[in-house]
Amino acid sequence: MILIVDDQQDICDVLMLFLQREGYSTEIANTGNVAIDKFKKIKPELVFLDIRLPDINGIDVLKSIKEVNKDIPVIMITAFRDAEKVVEAFRLGAYDCIFKPFDFKYVKTAMISSIGKKK
Repeated sequence: MILIVDDQQDICDVLMLFLQREGYSTEIANTGNVAIDKFKKIKPELVFLDIRLPDINGIDVLKSIKEVNKDIPVIMITAFRDAEKVVEAFRLGAYDCIFKPFDFKYVKTAMISSIGKKK
């Protein structure tokens, strides 16, 4: 199970379709608080997490996720080239960062290197 967290539903839908074609099941959250709740319930093997969310920022969601499971790979998503936020995410344990619009070859590489290839 992969958790996709982004406030833009179209981004979630595109990423969900890509991941499902790769053989993964997905769950979507459009806010940080919903993401934290879903993370605790479904215990995903990977999280795609937008840095900017409408309620709490992705950095705070990352902190909450890592408090529950420090080993979970989290790939940050952003449309903004905000080096400070990206560096902070890596410092807090993010596995990688992908930029919108997505380069799906890179998304696949990041995903496979973080959790392995689906059989």
